[in-house]
Amino acid sequence: MSVTIADIAKEAQVSKATVSRVLNDRAEGVGAETRLRVKEVMRRLDFTPSGAARDLATGRSRCIGLVIPDIIDPFAPLMIRGIEATLRGLGYGLFLCDSENDLEREKEQLRLLAERRVEGVILNPALSGDADQVELLERRLVPYVLLDRGVESDRSVPGVYTDNRAGARMGVEYLLSGGARRLAFLNGPEGLSVSRLREAGVEDAFRAAKLDVMSITRGSGDYTVGSGERLIDGVLGEGAPSPASWVAASPPPFDAVFAANDRMAIGAVRALRRRGIDVPGTVEVVGFDDIELASLVEPPLTTVAQPAFEMGQQAARMLLRTIAGKRQLENGVLLDPKLVVRGTTRPRANGPAPPPRQ
Repeated sequence: MSVTIADIAKEAQVSKATVSRVLNDRAEGVGAETRLRVKEVMRRLDFTPSGAARDLATGRSRCIGLVIPDIIDPFAPLMIRGIEATLRGLGYGLFLCDSENDLEREKEQLRLLAERRVEGVILNPALSGDADQVELLERRLVPYVLLDRGVESDRSVPGVYTDNRAGARMGVEYLLSGGARRLAFLNGPEGLSVSRLREAGVEDAFRAAKLDVMSITRGSGDYTVGSGERLIDGVLGEGAPSPASWVAASPPPFDAVFAANDRMAIGAVRALRRRGIDVPGTVEVVGFDDIELASLVEPPLTTVAQPAFEMGQQAARMLLRTIAGKRQLENGVLLDPKLVVRGTTRPRANGPAPPPRQ
């Protein structure tokens, strides 16, 4: 038989109202000694309060909603850990939803979270083309923060992002520093804010080097390993030879690949090596994100690292400040990426070197 508030009140020799005030951390009408006595009885009787009843009493759910576009993406758990690490220490729970890159599914999940009375939502949007998702949350008076991807809006929208443009420029500049001049750029889905920003960064690097941006070979994938392979196969010709010992008869039409995420970069390396094209000897490859797999593939992937854990932390903190009624940062937070040099690029005379092999 479960212990009730009435049992606690009887054992502690106080009223049920006093027990309720202690449970809901209300200071009025309860002395320090009485509060300690009630908490000791709760501990001794192993009392577990009803979350639903407490929510009704306080008007708070102590829960945050998180909607992400692809739970299979290895980059997502890195941000989720940062969010959970921040919320856990403050007594908040987390509802996780996967929109599967579907805007209508995303809207339905946001409606459901609002109905469940979450105190706020962290949203990594499925699409960036409009602000429907944001307007839905605003109509329902649900505080929110965007994470990783932005949305098009005629006003400032709170969010936490990596400086995608600067990161892409950094990655391509490193490729150009090794002598690359013929670049294959594997971008993400067209229309996403991160895709536009990374493409802009690629072009920034070419313009700074006084190279023609029209010479860049471009393709759009869906951030999967398979799409990276298909894009490279498409440039080199679909009839890829199967024997692993095959050696390329002629050089490829590019000498470097910059991919908008690590999974596509890994797919590009697979396609190149399947055709006998040496990486990094003939073609250098740089990715974006720095997922765990990037350091485990052969050769290990040079990449532009996003501070994913910190992004999650910052998003959770920003949302909690909004919930608490503190002023929201109008332009959000933009975090700096960094280049992590590994084995898919050649050593530079001046610049970071790949770590030694273990």
